[in-house]
Amino acid sequence: MNKEQMLDRLVENALEFLSKAISEIKESPKFSVIHFCAAVELFIKARLMSEHWSLIVSKRQDPDWNKLVSGDFHSVTLKEAADKLTKVVRSGLSKTELEAFVEIAKHRNKMVHFFHEAHSDKENQAIRKSISTQQLRAWYYLHGLLKNKWKDVFEPWSKQIEKKDKALRNYYAFLEVVYENIKSKINMRSKQGSIFEQCPSCFFESQEHLDIEDELYESNCFVCELTEKHFKTECSECGEIVTFRNEGFSTCDSCGKTYEPKYIVDVLYDEAVDYIAIKDGGEPEAIGNCSNCDSYHTVVLLENGAYFCANCFDEFASMNCCNWCNELNTGDMENSYWSGCSECEGTSSSW
Repeated sequence: MNKEQMLDRLVENALEFLSKAISEIKESPKFSVIHFCAAVELFIKARLMSEHWSLIVSKRQDPDWNKLVSGDFHSVTLKEAADKLTKVVRSGLSKTELEAFVEIAKHRNKMVHFFHEAHSDKENQAIRKSISTQQLRAWYYLHGLLKNKWKDVFEPWSKQIEKKDKALRNYYAFLEVVYENIKSKINMRSKQGSIFEQCPSCFFESQEHLDIEDELYESNCFVCELTEKHFKTECSECGEIVTFRNEGFSTCDSCGKTYEPKYIVDVLYDEAVDYIAIKDGGEPEAIGNCSNCDSYHTVVLLENGAYFCANCFDEFASMNCCNWCNELNTGDMENSYWSGCSECEGTSSSW
């Protein structure tokens, strides 16, 4: 067996587990959670496998191809996988993506060790809603990775993935009951000035937005409870509004122009203000590097005093200079003279 065959087996297993999870949500929610979590972890391991087979082996043991093929090895945990995706593959999970996957894993562990099936219809309905909202959020983020950021790897299975996506949403149609129950609240909030758009996770017109541009804000879905960070700004080509969700990459729905984090930095960072500040003897607004996603010059200061990364949409309380190269970074720079930062290796490189 070669790496390509192993990758194919991983993805096929992930799709099979996902099918099981979908079919069990109504009658066996416990097993739906277990199989859904397995599918998520297998997709993530498949992304690691596509880079190099050794990445799916836990740090507790040395990689051994023969043991991998025979199944006699410890695979990476979810957090280990996330760490390798960021540091080795350079295609990491965002904070919200990882949190959604960890939540599913915790729910899986609870189901395996402590869960007992509910005995009443009311209890079953509550359990299914809780499970559904968690799975919808996790699938929304995973589906986005498979379809966009990791598209090159999972393109051979794109039709099967989209088929599973459709089936997953059909099985969660009973969330319409939730939507009907909160319609009056949505109408009241709309009259107060809130804007409701279709939620990309559950597809109901239940995601609350603010009517603002060029500012970071948080949206929340009243049905599936999906929370996202949004940034809306004007398209430089057609003048229509471009929406960024949880990351600094987007495409204008009107003209198709694509955007990267630098565009958000340019919108938020005002060189003229910096020039005046320096001329008046003040401190300029600095652009720094993100310790979370290792991106270069994507961190800018917001009006609320927080430092915002236009790439991963994470926020930080401060930025500090590297004691070796003087680059501004959001991470801990206390030992940076020796260890360096995202842009240098410090004095350790000379040893």
